[in-house]
Amino acid sequence: MHNDFLRAHGLIDNHRKLAVGNLKRCPVCSTVNARLNHECFVCRWHGEFDTDPASVEQGLVDVLEQCPELIDCILHTPLKRESMFSRIRGWFHRRTSKSLDLSA
Repeated sequence: MHNDFLRAHGLIDNHRKLAVGNLKRCPVCSTVNARLNHECFVCRWHGEFDTDPASVEQGLVDVLEQCPELIDCILHTPLKRESMFSRIRGWFHRRTSKSLDLSA
């Protein structure tokens, strides 16, 4: 099957539950859609969607085989946001530090 394609990137083990939980598959055009969408973004179908985990995973594999660049988007981990204390400390530091005069 296509699992070897994704297993090399760690997608099956790490992101399968996340993908299956947040995606659904259109029964008309077999496109993978976000679960929050009320209609298919390709064919505008707005009836019952396929939420079977195996079907959703197969649809995701099909998309990633057609466009492997999406693997980087899926594996991207956003940077952790600074704490409130760090942001306030940085703000005070910028306000109280002397600026460098470059008018010479």
